[in-house]
Amino acid sequence: MALTLTYSVSTVRFIAGTLAVLCWLSLLLQWTLLYGRVNHSVRHTLARFFGYFTILSNTLVAISFSLWFIYPVDRLSGTLQATLFTAICVYIIIVAVIYHALLRKLAVLQGLDQLVNAMLHTWLPVSYIVCWQLLMPAGLLDFTLIPYFLIFPVLYLVYVLLLGYKTDHYPYPFINVLESGYAAVLRNAVFITLGFILLSCLLIWWKS
Repeated sequence: MALTLTYSVSTVRFIAGTLAVLCWLSLLLQWTLLYGRVNHSVRHTLARFFGYFTILSNTLVAISFSLWFIYPVDRLSGTLQATLFTAICVYIIIVAVIYHALLRKLAVLQGLDQLVNAMLHTWLPVSYIVCWQLLMPAGLLDFTLIPYFLIFPVLYLVYVLLLGYKTDHYPYPFINVLESGYAAVLRNAVFITLGFILLSCLLIWWKS
């Protein structure tokens, strides 16, 4: 199902470098906005900042774009590269889908908040999906890789539950134990995990 397009290494490098800068700047701006509003130590604020799956996933996206700039290629190669970059693609799609389906209407944003929110939840995810489509050749992925895709989300869930237990801060309403209880949170986690699995299957099938 993969599309075959021709483009130069220099083109990939220019696009990746531009997107890497935009991604790092968006993350820096989001950190600045958060730190300016909370009355906590840098350590505590960092723990909360990286408690957002959006931030962690966009950090992985920024690293990917940076690597594609430093080591420019016109196609990815090798199962390890394919696994890592496809897993990141799954994560950033989940970020965009959950935000637009469940979270977008919870707060009305303006100014810089609106700008950085659009970058992290819409434009950077779309950019990464397009780059993944262009750089990922067919035939490097298979369905046995899906359990590896789930390692990061599972570790994230453990982290935010521990973070919430220690600080009473839960970054998303569907994992807020204080409001919903552990049973509801674990049920939500199961449904989201199914979403990760289905999306992973779709991307692997698309590049088969």
